[in-house]
Amino acid sequence: MIFVFGAILQSIRVSADPEALFGPIHYAKHYKNSVGGKGALQALAAAKAGAKTALVGRTGDDELAKHILLRLRTHGVITSGVAKADKMQTGTVIRLTDENKTILALGASAKTSADQIPIEALDDKSIILLQTELDAAQNSALLATAKKAGAATIVNLSPQASLLEDDWENIDYLVAPEIRKNIVANAKAKPTAIYMHTDGSIELIGKDGQSATYPKPALEALNWKHPEGAEETFCGTFAAGLSAGLSLEKSIERAHMAASLTASVIGAYDAVPFSDMVDECLKAVKAQNEN
Repeated sequence: MIFVFGAILQSIRVSADPEALFGPIHYAKHYKNSVGGKGALQALAAAKAGAKTALVGRTGDDELAKHILLRLRTHGVITSGVAKADKMQTGTVIRLTDENKTILALGASAKTSADQIPIEALDDKSIILLQTELDAAQNSALLATAKKAGAATIVNLSPQASLLEDDWENIDYLVAPEIRKNIVANAKAKPTAIYMHTDGSIELIGKDGQSATYPKPALEALNWKHPEGAEETFCGTFAAGLSAGLSLEKSIERAHMAASLTASVIGAYDAVPFSDMVDECLKAVKAQNEN
């Protein structure tokens, strides 16, 4: 079982019309309302990859929460671990595409607590996947609980570089943008680290310091022009691979292809692929390399 601990948000993507600016008012030429939050999207990716996945977080007691959770459950995400915060709204993330700016209002997600996953729910077959959108102290508490229970832990060091010093000993796998490499280099314990580069390539550095590079998959349709949801898809698919008993290399290979598919389509939620699409693309790359 994969437990994804993270933010559950409404996502609003806005594209402004450069010809429609009237003083302080800027008209939008397009907007889309969808599911956001790293926790929600990573759980979606893991479920679409075929893994039994539970999302643990917090929403407001509002209609927006019902809409978001229903969409996640439609794809197989277990949401019984999602709590409600009274008198708080479900959080929102706003993406201003023309300004390349993201505004994050956590709302009820800020009240997510590590004790929502009791230690008796975990064992050596469990995988804990978390990010750094939420409070560092809660992440730290969950990592300690998970390691005590023998669960594997995956941390996506994004968007903040907010890990406590003692956390490093409780992390098995770290997934991060390449700009975080210096943070890991200075950590007192070294997890297996996977870095996502802006050119679509992946770099693996093992606990022993040995490294490997995975270039961007060489398919014409995979252009990496829309990377906003690629990290979330990679993390969820990677966790699903490990949960299925795949090797580290195979888990990375599948996660990399899934991330590449997501990064080639506008909109994070709608772009997360199912496992059959990942299989088809992996076969296409293999056939292409053999010719």
